[in-house]
Amino acid sequence: MKSLVQLRIQSNNLSVSIPASIGDRPNLTLLYLYSNKLSGSIPKEIGNLKSMVDLQLSENQLNGSVPASLGDLDNLVSLYLRDNQLSGTIPQEIGNLTKMTIVQFDTNRFSGYLPQNICRGGLLQNFTAFNNDLIGPIPESLKTCKSLIRVCLEGNQLTGNVSQDFGVYPNLDFINLSSNKLYGEISQNWGQCPKLTSLLIAGNNLTGSIPPELGNATQIQALDLSSNHLVGVIPEDHGRLSLVNLKLGDNQLSGPIPSTFASLTDLEYIDLSTNKINESIPSFIGDMSKLIYLNLSNNKFSQEIPLQLGNLFQLSPLDLSSNSLEGNIPSQMS
Repeated sequence: MKSLVQLRIQSNNLSVSIPASIGDRPNLTLLYLYSNKLSGSIPKEIGNLKSMVDLQLSENQLNGSVPASLGDLDNLVSLYLRDNQLSGTIPQEIGNLTKMTIVQFDTNRFSGYLPQNICRGGLLQNFTAFNNDLIGPIPESLKTCKSLIRVCLEGNQLTGNVSQDFGVYPNLDFINLSSNKLYGEISQNWGQCPKLTSLLIAGNNLTGSIPPELGNATQIQALDLSSNHLVGVIPEDHGRLSLVNLKLGDNQLSGPIPSTFASLTDLEYIDLSTNKINESIPSFIGDMSKLIYLNLSNNKFSQEIPLQLGNLFQLSPLDLSSNSLEGNIPSQMS
């Protein structure tokens, strides 16, 4: 079967290991073994598949390290290794693959550094490596990769200054850098990403204020900057976003909720808890009819609870605890 071009055995209950003889298929361009119960290591002979374009080994029980010979697959466009038990470092040789558009390493046990030249070919669109034990800075080639559409690096131990890490991405839709050890200030450049819908950098060591320029990325629907060390006010410009999910809790933000937020009628989830946000709770929140979660606890809100909050029939839970609110509980809420 040396003439075999495509092999699809995905979504079965195969429980064997990948044989070394797989490397004897020089014409193989597509190998789908995902969603099985394959165990053992990825054989180094897989690097002999010089015609390989699409390699999908996700959702198995593969273990051991990834062979450096994968870096010999010059025609490889898509590499899926997610949801296995792979360990060790990701081979730097992966950076030799200049045609790659999709790379998925997430939910394994990888350690060490990301490949430095992961976007060497300038074609990478989808890169996921979340839920591993990766360390070190985000590679320079990834910072400057203009082709990116989706990046997920959350749940690692990545370090480095995010003030300098990312530039302007004309096609970027989704990026998650949460739960790492990144530091620095939020770059104004995020506001120049016209297609960005999700910016998630929670659980890091970010400092400084939230840049008003972020409001220029008007397509943002999900913004999560929670559990950092951000200070200053919530920018008025953020009222221009398309927010559905807003998480800014566990920071040191101050000032009022911006009046421009009255236009954010698609909001479903708001968490501004554990900050220093003050003045009154705006009555316009009661007009956010899609709201299902509202947490304003542990702030410095004062005056009465607005009657309009009683109009939020889908809301559960509502947490206004640990503020300086006064007056009566509106009858609509009781």
